[in-house]
Amino acid sequence: MEKEQINSQQETDKAIPKKKLGIFPRVPGMSWLALLLLWLVFAVNSNCRELLNRVMPAIISEYHISASMNGIFIAILTLSNGLLALWGSAWSDRVGQGWARKKSNIVIAICYVSFTILCGIPALTMSIVPFIIFGIFRQSTAGVGESVEVTSVAEWWPAERRGFALGIHHTGYPWGSLLGGFLISAIMVATGNNWRICFIVIPLIAIPIWICYWIFAKPKRFKRYEERALEMGLTPTIDSKTIDTKVEHKGTIKECLKNPNIVVGSFCALFGIASLTGVSVWLSPYLAFVAKYDFSKVAVFSVIFTITGGIGQIFWGTMADKFGRKRVLLIAFAWLAVGYFMMQFVGLSLGWLVGAQLFLGCCTNALFPVLYSLVSDSARKTDLATANSMTVFFSGFGGAIASLAIGFFINMFGGWNVKTGYMFSLYFLVALMIIAFFVVLLFAHETIGKRRGRDWALSSYKSCGIKDAKD
Repeated sequence: MEKEQINSQQETDKAIPKKKLGIFPRVPGMSWLALLLLWLVFAVNSNCRELLNRVMPAIISEYHISASMNGIFIAILTLSNGLLALWGSAWSDRVGQGWARKKSNIVIAICYVSFTILCGIPALTMSIVPFIIFGIFRQSTAGVGESVEVTSVAEWWPAERRGFALGIHHTGYPWGSLLGGFLISAIMVATGNNWRICFIVIPLIAIPIWICYWIFAKPKRFKRYEERALEMGLTPTIDSKTIDTKVEHKGTIKECLKNPNIVVGSFCALFGIASLTGVSVWLSPYLAFVAKYDFSKVAVFSVIFTITGGIGQIFWGTMADKFGRKRVLLIAFAWLAVGYFMMQFVGLSLGWLVGAQLFLGCCTNALFPVLYSLVSDSARKTDLATANSMTVFFSGFGGAIASLAIGFFINMFGGWNVKTGYMFSLYFLVALMIIAFFVVLLFAHETIGKRRGRDWALSSYKSCGIKDAKD
């Protein structure tokens, strides 16, 4: 199996020098169409999960939730984000790959859309208990959805441009949630801060999007993409002629756990989601209860970092294709450590609120397409969704840790209206970014670029599925 993995990596390596990487890559037309539709799919997924953070002050007020209880509440939901990721993605690998992955994906999408809507039905959420239960099911199915949707993009795009494609795709989270933030704000203003309407309206956008993607994802179109990619000197991520949708050894978690690059990518996703969840949980109540912004304005001012979040994903995803995944990850974690330190000044003025968020946003979301690229580069072709799902599974723990810690700090130092607890929360996030930096430095190997097979780490090249340049 290790030999198969290394041979797969060598096939990709041979193709990399064939094309000079530009800002806007020349790839098959089918790749661009697939990316557009999968971006829209992921944007709906992200908004279903981000709804809670956007209307959190209104929910806190209605259910009378303390800071510590809110931390536990968010921890439960973010932990459930990875609850079904490994199982669901392994199942997706077995149901079908390439165009056929839509079969498992639509089942997953129906689940997270339905549970989001249930969260907004007044008769079912008069108390917080059913709201949490529906939220657990929403987050757990949406987490599977993310790993499957990311894998779909990787399969519709050549290996040489994977970082760019996943960078574009993952802007569905910051930019999709940014657009969602404006829509949520408008709904809150129009309905007198009725947050339940948001949970009903937002997920319904998925219906026309999924109709279009279902019609698009056909065997002939996927074959056309593969043929065109080969004509252009590019490497399709999978080969539909040789991959059987019922192969028994697909989606093996054990093999993924043996690969240090996949494990490092998973733990770094834990730290990355901890920071992203942390700032989302931190910012809305800080603006509402310390800076005294109106709830409808909080929905807008709490998503400013998503503007550069999308740009950062495209830029750093492209840089990762050119200069290497490991190098970009080291830069991103160092950047975030500085960014979270700067966030303590957002209460000074509107300029600080906007500027600090824009600086931070350059790397908040950029981590994930690079991490998915690192993992996809290192995994066997038959285990792509399973390997990517490990990042989602472990990231749930990161979100739980961050929300519990932030709730603890805020509650310990005076509650929602006292600034001190918020500041300690930021220092905690800075520490996480520093730890993640050293995890990447010490244990990950480069998978692309000039440093592939020539860099240093405590792990071996072979265990990461990479050929030593000396060999």
